Amino acid sequence: MSDIKNLQHLAVGFSVLYVEDNDALRENAAKLLKKFFKTVHVGADGQEGIELFKKYKPLIVITDIKMPKIDGMELAKRIKHISPDTKVIIMSAFDEKDYLYKAIEIGVFRFIKKPVNIAELTSILQEVIHTIEHERQTRLLQLHIGSIFNYQSSMIVMLKHTKPVIANQPFLDFYEVEDTKELNEKYQDIGVRFLEHDGFLYNTSERNWINEVLVDRKRIFNVKMKNKDEDIRHFILKCKDIPDKNNYGILSFDDVTELNLLELFDKRASDNDKVMQDKKSIFNMLKVIQRNSAKINIHNYYKGISITNDAVISELKDDSVVIKTTYVQQKAIQFEKKCLIVSEALPFTMISEEIVKISFEEQTVELKNMRFLKTSPVTRETIRIVPEETHTVSMFMGETKFSGEMSIVDISLNAVKLKLSVLPAGLALEDEVVIDMVFTIDKKPLIINTKAKLFNKRETKRDFELVFLLELEAKHRSDLVKYITKRQMAIIREFKGLQNG
Repeated sequence: MSDIKNLQHLAVGFSVLYVEDNDALRENAAKLLKKFFKTVHVGADGQEGIELFKKYKPLIVITDIKMPKIDGMELAKRIKHISPDTKVIIMSAFDEKDYLYKAIEIGVFRFIKKPVNIAELTSILQEVIHTIEHERQTRLLQLHIGSIFNYQSSMIVMLKHTKPVIANQPFLDFYEVEDTKELNEKYQDIGVRFLEHDGFLYNTSERNWINEVLVDRKRIFNVKMKNKDEDIRHFILKCKDIPDKNNYGILSFDDVTELNLLELFDKRASDNDKVMQDKKSIFNMLKVIQRNSAKINIHNYYKGISITNDAVISELKDDSVVIKTTYVQQKAIQFEKKCLIVSEALPFTMISEEIVKISFEEQTVELKNMRFLKTSPVTRETIRIVPEETHTVSMFMGETKFSGEMSIVDISLNAVKLKLSVLPAGLALEDEVVIDMVFTIDKKPLIINTKAKLFNKRETKRDFELVFLLELEAKHRSDLVKYITKRQMAIIREFKGLQNG
């Protein structure tokens, strides 16, 4: 398509005002412009030009610079004052820098020198129409974004440093203010509305909520506030960066009150088995994490060695959750046949002991039967490792040696967990025994003989598990440190081999 035909196509729906005091030039230019524009308004001087503009409000104005009554510069200035979006093109037979500088100051679209040829004028008119269309589309987009910003359900506020500069209508309504000016006048800190709750974000004498949010912008936080009716509302708070704006951040408050999750975060909830295993609450919490694209951590133990990697929730089904994680973590899950899910958004560590499917191709693991744990193995203070299979262990109660089958499940510097085929008669918590253990270190036997007290016992389907607290002498403790360190390295090498296998 030629430039002339293209301009004719683009100019549909546009009108133009042409102002020129030279009769011959005005007549010829008007004829040319009418080839492109259906409506062309023509003025003989600046005064007539401003009157025509006020009457018809065209978006394109072409004017000479030197004219009686009102010159082209003054005309452009008045037009831009009335309608900043109007594009003014000034033509002049003079090439004076003062005019050019003034035209830039006024906001003139183009300053071109006479005589103007058809190709140049056609190109400029195409450019001006493209510019007007682009500005229209930008305004429509901004209006649409503004509509989304103001009328979505989430409360949104933009901060510069820590001060609110823009807030949407739901946020202003919740804080009962008209605008951000009143918001800043009424609240030195919007966090004063945050209520104290276990595991939630709020101000304390040691911390300010905004510092926590700005330090880790990938986290999601739980916030509790009262609305104007004194109803307690539960929000998920998330902070997003603005590209190339280091001092800015956007906070969104997603109201999740209807999910009834507040009870999960009460410290006393861990004493309530029904709450800890409530499937609906667990899935509601996972939905919140998924909706906010929040990171979770997956923990596993391979013979006592902690394997931890990031993960995301990729899908929630009716009774299972699909997570996407690393190949290394998948292998650890495959070995342990369970996994721990940890997130700062969760009130407790979550465990799944039913692995539905592991897809190494898609890097996903499907989990079922999630529940919260009252105590988390993730927070264990000491390293517990599984000894080599060739170890032996004996237990003495007074002068009597336990005769049943027995093996070590795992051992740390503080405790040992034993698996027994039968429970020794009369053995009770706090009872003292002597445990004799033989390990292999550098292909040599390592014997550790120590007193121990029964700390915990648990019956499984096939056997019994007893945890004893060790009372190690200095030499045995030093030997056990060396053994655990070397055993750790052996297990790590073994796990690496498992990954390659």
